[in-house]
Amino acid sequence: MLIFFALVLLVVVALVFRLTPTHEGEWGALQGRIPTITSSAEGQYHITGIRDFRYHPDASVAESRYFDEQIDLAGLQRIWLGISHFAPMGLAHTFLSFEFSDQRFLVASVEARLNASQSYSPLKGLLRRYHKMIVLGTEADIIGLRSHIRQERVLLYPLQLTPEEQRYVLRGILNDAQAIEQQPAFYNTLLDNCLTNLVKHDPDFRHWWGLTDYRLVLPGFFDGLAWQRGWISNQLTLVEARQRAEIDPAHTQPADSAFSVKIRSGWKVVGDAGSP
Repeated sequence: MLIFFALVLLVVVALVFRLTPTHEGEWGALQGRIPTITSSAEGQYHITGIRDFRYHPDASVAESRYFDEQIDLAGLQRIWLGISHFAPMGLAHTFLSFEFSDQRFLVASVEARLNASQSYSPLKGLLRRYHKMIVLGTEADIIGLRSHIRQERVLLYPLQLTPEEQRYVLRGILNDAQAIEQQPAFYNTLLDNCLTNLVKHDPDFRHWWGLTDYRLVLPGFFDGLAWQRGWISNQLTLVEARQRAEIDPAHTQPADSAFSVKIRSGWKVVGDAGSP
């Protein structure tokens, strides 16, 4: 019996690793377009396909819009870590929002790219059933969808990074998005997911972290690791930081032109404790 199950396992593994990633498919409405990125000069990037959707209360798309934008690494002011809790027990989605000196924000969200008939399963995410994509979009779209439409508990933390570290992270994310556009890749629940694709830009990151630290396996607890490593202000306790970071949907709506300012209101309680 053990030999039989071992043979079955080997067949499954062989079939899984024969699969090849592709950009072809009938993708879901939110993930239909891969962003295109070109570098026009040192530190300057042109992004085509930044998502800025609006949604009906049932989460269906009310308005779909993509636009192009030029960004300059020199204008990067701050990076924010977002954690969106979609279920109990640490099940959450993580993303980064890049704040620029001209009051623009660009969100980068590493996601399992689903076709129109798929739903997400962590087990299937281990078996090359989902492709990987990096969604680049506005805060009103990517954050508003989670905080206001899906009514997930969303926390937004300013990260304590030097300007050089901030540029390093943004450059790495954009290079990753370029690489996916040029060469499709699979999403992996443990080793190549929404969180490991962010923390891999820490020079000290090693993939075995993802197997030994529960805060990487369960992204809802990742803020504890970020606080421990000094990426989140240690002027606050972790409990205090979580209280400041939590977005209150009653204070604003995605259609509000001041949406990005209002969802950060908790960080203005005492000065600007989250500044790098």
